[in-house]
Amino acid sequence: MKRRIEQLSALGQEERLAIFRLLVRAGPQGNCVDQIKRRLKTPGSTLSHHLDTLTRSGLLSARRAGRFIHYAVNWREAANLIRFLTEDCCAEMHARFSPDPQTGAGVGNPCCSQAAKRPRRTRRAAAASEKAEARTSSENGNRRP
Repeated sequence: MKRRIEQLSALGQEERLAIFRLLVRAGPQGNCVDQIKRRLKTPGSTLSHHLDTLTRSGLLSARRAGRFIHYAVNWREAANLIRFLTEDCCAEMHARFSPDPQTGAGVGNPCCSQAAKRPRRTRRAAAASEKAEARTSSENGNRRP
């Protein structure tokens, strides 16, 4: 819990939130300090302090490449923070309404139904599944419409 409070506190300052969002847009490779400084027009010492705060919170990672330091979003920690914030979705609604006997979810709460909690299939997994299904159908002499 203390870690999550530290992360929320780090993002609770306007310039640090702007830095984090800039690095989200940059993707997994991130940006070097000079690029961040130019994009946000932030003085070097201030930027250094903000990057240090975000890195200590675990939301950013830093890697040195020669003379340059590149900062990038620590995607695992960012995802864990989002998961922490949403893990009790609709918990009070479920306590107030009688649960659906099949799913255990509150009646009429699609965001929390078991179907909504199932992991999504990736496009690649869906395509592989369709190919396997088509192969099985053709082996059995059945044609898909």
